[in-house]
Amino acid sequence: MIETSESRPSTQHRLFGVAEISFMEPRATGISIAYGLLLLFLTLLYSNLPLLIPALEAIRPAKLVAGAALGMLLVEMVFARKSFEFAWPEGFLLLAFLGSAALSSLTALWVRQAVESVSDLIKIALVYFVIVNCANTERRLRGVMWTMVIGGLFPAAGALRNYIHGNLVEGRAAWIGIFANPNDLAYSLVILVPLAAFLATGLRRLPRLALLGISIVYISAIFVTFSRGGAIGLVAVTGLCAWRKKSVLLQGLMVLLLVAGLIVAGRFWTRSEDFSHLNGDVSFQQRLATSRAGLAMFADHPLLGVGLGCSVIAWPLYAPEDLYTRTALVTHNTFIQPLAETGIAGFLPFILFVGSGLYYARKLALESGNSLANLGAGLEISLWGFVACGLSGPYALSWFPYILAGLVSSARRVGRMR
Repeated sequence: MIETSESRPSTQHRLFGVAEISFMEPRATGISIAYGLLLLFLTLLYSNLPLLIPALEAIRPAKLVAGAALGMLLVEMVFARKSFEFAWPEGFLLLAFLGSAALSSLTALWVRQAVESVSDLIKIALVYFVIVNCANTERRLRGVMWTMVIGGLFPAAGALRNYIHGNLVEGRAAWIGIFANPNDLAYSLVILVPLAAFLATGLRRLPRLALLGISIVYISAIFVTFSRGGAIGLVAVTGLCAWRKKSVLLQGLMVLLLVAGLIVAGRFWTRSEDFSHLNGDVSFQQRLATSRAGLAMFADHPLLGVGLGCSVIAWPLYAPEDLYTRTALVTHNTFIQPLAETGIAGFLPFILFVGSGLYYARKLALESGNSLANLGAGLEISLWGFVACGLSGPYALSWFPYILAGLVSSARRVGRMR
């Protein structure tokens, strides 16, 4: 039998046994510059490098790298004579949501805000399609997930450092950039916990211990944000991970960590609001009020909503008169948010986009004997973490659900190519 490059085991695998954490896949498709730029973009997204080194702000490195990744992807596809993958139906649902958001800007309460929000959604959609077309092998899928897991240490460590030094936001830890809000920080870390848990499957002891340590850093950072939505999301993903994992020892360890964390959080909770006396909790009542206001916005603008990103502008028109608030508020529910801002035209494709991601991730997770099953399980639980956190937060325009959905679409594509 002639040994081809596809069938020959790599030197890295034979020497170290941890080929799963290799970021490049030279054997099947060749080294891809676009893929390397994608990993660099994700690193920049988590590190917020321009805020740490202000001199870099002028060149906007994350946008520059994302644009370069898309350009190199198109060049590589032309030379390889490959077609662009749009991922049916998820990719088309995302395009439908984007089209509806663009239409909503025509009748938006504040056109400029809507146009800027649509511009942000375009960037997010382009990165989704870069992921779908670049992460086209299992090793590359793992590479993206490893980059996210390692990248999450930037905001997690930053939040813990701020907590230790007393640099708090109303008694709560946060970081910088897109992680400057404690709730946003907690949500972004919650969805990384399942990725770390399922990446550990099949690895040797040292990388498993490394991932366990990373997860402990995440959980610690989530607790010091004192985010109730983050705590609920963490309970959801930890419970699902413990249920899906076959190891009784791992199940017990995860439950023990969660219980210990809840005890510590209860003892050192510095936020004025907790889970008690919700009827008199201003923050909790504000969130309920934004959801009611979002439904009222939809009732007045059922087709296209008030414009993407414009629920914060519409809030004073729909806020209850007797509700105390210090500022205008966005709709604090990820699923009411598109309903209020893009109407039924945007709500349906958005919900179907999220639902299809969950459905196909679950299908991957149920394929026993398939090495993609663990990745599918991790992605599915991460998406459920997004859903849980999204019930109390406005994350329809955040990067992470689209990145996760892109990985699900890529995993499906890899499965079809086998």
